[in-house]
Amino acid sequence: MKLNKHRLTLIACIVSGLLSSIPASAETKTTQTSISKTPGEQTAAEKKDVKEALKDAVVHVYVVKHAYSTLSPWNSNTRKGSGSGLIIEGGLVLTNAHVAADATFLELQRHGETKRHEAEVVYISHEADLALLRTKEKDLYKDVKPLELGELPEVQQDVEVYGFPIGGTTLSVTRGVVSRIEKQDYAHANENLIAVQVDAAINFGNSGGPVISDDKVVGVAMQSGFFTENIGYMIPTPILRHFLKDIKDGKQDGFGYPGFQVQSMENPAMRRKYGLNEEQTGILVHKVYENTPSEEVVEVGDIITAIDGYSIENNGTVEFRPGEYLNYTHYIDLHQLGEAVKLDVIRDSKPVELTITLDKPGKDYLLVKPNEYDKQPTYYIHGGFVFMPLNQDVMDSMDPVPASLASASMSPPTEELKEVVIMTKVLPADINKDHHHDAGLVIEKINGEQFTDFNEFFEKIQSSDSDFIVLEADDGYQIVIDNKEAQEKQAAILARYGINSDRSKDLTDKPTLKTASNGR
Repeated sequence: MKLNKHRLTLIACIVSGLLSSIPASAETKTTQTSISKTPGEQTAAEKKDVKEALKDAVVHVYVVKHAYSTLSPWNSNTRKGSGSGLIIEGGLVLTNAHVAADATFLELQRHGETKRHEAEVVYISHEADLALLRTKEKDLYKDVKPLELGELPEVQQDVEVYGFPIGGTTLSVTRGVVSRIEKQDYAHANENLIAVQVDAAINFGNSGGPVISDDKVVGVAMQSGFFTENIGYMIPTPILRHFLKDIKDGKQDGFGYPGFQVQSMENPAMRRKYGLNEEQTGILVHKVYENTPSEEVVEVGDIITAIDGYSIENNGTVEFRPGEYLNYTHYIDLHQLGEAVKLDVIRDSKPVELTITLDKPGKDYLLVKPNEYDKQPTYYIHGGFVFMPLNQDVMDSMDPVPASLASASMSPPTEELKEVVIMTKVLPADINKDHHHDAGLVIEKINGEQFTDFNEFFEKIQSSDSDFIVLEADDGYQIVIDNKEAQEKQAAILARYGINSDRSKDLTDKPTLKTASNGR
């Protein structure tokens, strides 16, 4: 559902055949020309039937979304949108996560039909930008032939993009070729995964539609290139299969994280220092994170030469086809949680074989969590100060991003700090004078005490019986709130700014503020 100003090029192909005959006479036998058919080759009619069957499994996804304002999460808006999808095994519909995210109402309309059918999200992976939908009418698509998944296409392989882009309501089919295969940042959640670039137009509304080659699905249309013409990206079948395998146990886990950082080894001096000869290639481990699968296995200074049996080049890539390379992390992405990744390393000039088991989703190892969907952002207001846990949505809403927050996005959580609390802005009032322009402050202490996450921060404010609440930022900057005064003026401040609640829905079941006067 990414907006692209370039118009979609429609390409139609008409195939016809001519059947001729020789008139009979009294002297000659009646004959008729025939079209020879190579064994296994489809006739024009058979090809047409296959194409129609493909179209029958493409659906138009209509969606109503309810989204919240990031830095004013008490405000929200409702908007309509649309995308595309494809019917797979079990009568389920595969589409993009960014099509179904924040949906409050979903409808599906199959190609060739006029009736819409209400649907719901069964599974969604924001990291893979994939979602699985089903109609509320049981077995509605049970008689529809599901589309079959193919393999990762070759560069220059012909593809067709099916979908319902803007400009019309009927099915559109565009043609192009695969132009590039590499890891890319998926626009929806900034996850870096394998993506396939095609020169077929992918416009707003195409998202979630199948990309077909040789009558099989080779990908799902995802996004367009920014400020470019005829460059689109699709999610290829290795990621589709990972998602479908992931949910077989009834839950969606995502992608694992090994727990180390590496650097390339193209520098000659570095290669000499670590004793590598001309034939040896690999990447250098320069950091291993605590409480990760690699903590007791991988060591700083290890040179990883292969992953799952695939040799790693000095620039960190693996030759997955003759002359074609992908970043080595692709082979980590292919694994499910609980699976083992095998590494060949050189440690102290000796070859060593290592095995690490992916135990948790990669996002669990981030101090700053990824973008959130399908829920109201967590917030709390006290004395006109707005507090939120730091996540990627908050980071994306800041321009520029403070240096302290930028460094936090690169840090892992610890036992002492599992979540960053930020004072995002101030609702100006007399009790918060002198702080009206404060924003983006990282709060580290409350009344001299540290806290591990937003919930503990919230509970400390709620349970405080002190006359004053003193908040300290990461640079020592202080905010002093008169506890009793903040409680007395809370309702008036909220009413002035049209805010119905001082906290997000996930905090409504927690106890109300205990004021200093009540605590005595």
